[in-house]
Amino acid sequence: MTAAYPSSTNVFVPDHAASGKLVVDFARSIKDFAVNEYAQIIPVKKVIGLYLKMTIEEAGRIQQSDLANFVWPDSGDAPKGDDGAESFEFETYRTQRFAYPVRLGDLTIDQASWNITAQHASIKARQAMTARTQLVITAATTSANYDATHYLDVTGITGNSGAWSESTSSRQDIKRSLNVAAELILQDTLNGVKLDDLIVVINPTLAREMAECQELTDYLKHSPAALAQVRGELPGKNVMFGLPDKLYGYPIVVEATYKVTTKKGATTSRSAVLPTATPFMCARPGGLVGVADSPNFSTHCLFAAEEMTVETLKDVNNRYQVIRVVENIAAETVAPVSGVLFYNAG
Repeated sequence: MTAAYPSSTNVFVPDHAASGKLVVDFARSIKDFAVNEYAQIIPVKKVIGLYLKMTIEEAGRIQQSDLANFVWPDSGDAPKGDDGAESFEFETYRTQRFAYPVRLGDLTIDQASWNITAQHASIKARQAMTARTQLVITAATTSANYDATHYLDVTGITGNSGAWSESTSSRQDIKRSLNVAAELILQDTLNGVKLDDLIVVINPTLAREMAECQELTDYLKHSPAALAQVRGELPGKNVMFGLPDKLYGYPIVVEATYKVTTKKGATTSRSAVLPTATPFMCARPGGLVGVADSPNFSTHCLFAAEEMTVETLKDVNNRYQVIRVVENIAAETVAPVSGVLFYNAG
């Protein structure tokens, strides 16, 4: 080290305490992940099991407008209902165990000027939530999980002229797409899903493109509450994306989770977990946690045999610790008729 004359910047040893032990960490809290808004968690006791899927026809089967086949005349035999049962099938869920670990040496832990184990436990919990989001989004954007009529090409919807990002107030491509999807869901669930249960999930890029298109610019002009939200005058979760929390009456969830897709040490590459072109509409009635043995209209469910278990394993012989977060989960599209997957939206 080269000798130097004393000054105000070299007469002490710089340390972490000088900044008040500031820790800069841009990752979000696990409570801030949007997946909790559009997927319902179903606690289960077994890693493999069945859930019951009923067809939705008999409850609304009215073949004759005068109800002639249900009439029970005096002194006559009552309708027997020989053909009145509903069909069903059992579907299988299979959870898988995932571990998100980090290994830290005892010397590293002892010498660190901050709580390095707690910080890494938090990091791994957020990594687990990002992974959980990926599982649900993969299920939600797999076209084979839906009936063919619930997989809609935005540019092919009758009356539409193109993608949402290009829509104008005269074209109304966004409004028409959402209304067509909602009507389809109401029809195929026999109105079992209510409009208030429906949520539209989009990614940040599509949110920005929609906010910039002429259709929504005009919509905001004529919706004082929505405009006030976008301006920040009223509370709103989507202010940073230029969108109100509700659009044409449908709650909008911006799935803003990003993932790092490159190995450590390589040039970092990040991408949105939800692709721009494939937003979806889904039902999420009730609270975050569902009940396994009751009727459920939630489109996407996360079966959870184990959730967010944080463990610290000490290896005394080799003097290191493994901090890990463990989950045993599976994402399933359990009620595909209560959802619609769009494509070519952006």
